[in-house]
Amino acid sequence: ISCRSQPLVLVLDDLQWADKMTLSVIRMLMTDPDIHHFLLLGCYRENEVNESHMLSTNLNDIREQGINVMTIKVGAIERESANALISDTMCLPPNLCRPLSNAVHRKTGGVIMFILRLLASLNEEGLIWYSINLRQWMFDLQKIERKEMSEDVVKHMTEHMSRLPVQIQLGLKLCACLGPTFEAMILEKARKNADIGDDFLSSCVEDGYLLTEGGSSYKWSHDQVQQAAYELIPLQKREKIHLLIGSRLLLGLPSSEM
Repeated sequence: ISCRSQPLVLVLDDLQWADKMTLSVIRMLMTDPDIHHFLLLGCYRENEVNESHMLSTNLNDIREQGINVMTIKVGAIERESANALISDTMCLPPNLCRPLSNAVHRKTGGVIMFILRLLASLNEEGLIWYSINLRQWMFDLQKIERKEMSEDVVKHMTEHMSRLPVQIQLGLKLCACLGPTFEAMILEKARKNADIGDDFLSSCVEDGYLLTEGGSSYKWSHDQVQQAAYELIPLQKREKIHLLIGSRLLLGLPSSEM
């Protein structure tokens, strides 16, 4: 079927669920010396495939026969990429889409699947609509900003949290101990000399962990996100951290407020 003038690309999704027969056919196609100009693209969920999984063993067999198998990890996209995607989808200039794409990126963590799902949901709820009079897509940014994240997005964000740099994790632990809402000044006193990075709060807002409440007030984007940050603290150390934060805040109080 495939030749130099007509190369063939075969795309197979959800290979984590592929049965033995399907994987055998894939192995045969990839290792047959008479098949040329053929590219197979396979997608699977990494968290559902371990070393003993049938897919892993078949891929190892293919590699051992000298076939080049390239692994591409598809992660979250950057805000600019999300903006380009939404701009193209809604046929609007990028500068008009940026407020919407920033909100969508914060609420989805930049995961393509969540972005598309959220856009469809916003359209169904009437928060994104096509205006016949203006002949363009419109959106209600204020209502979109207030919309809560889905459980899938929360789960993704909490799993990602454990892979963040140590500085960011430390800052998230401190914020989790301060409660569902807190002031930037309180965090500054709680951390004292601890290094959590100069742009910690702004980066957490950009990543969707925190939301701004106006001025220097912040709140968690979801109670499960706060809980996940709190669970970064080992159980046996939680009392000590609460005591340490309380002591720092007490020592920082002027005598008139005691």
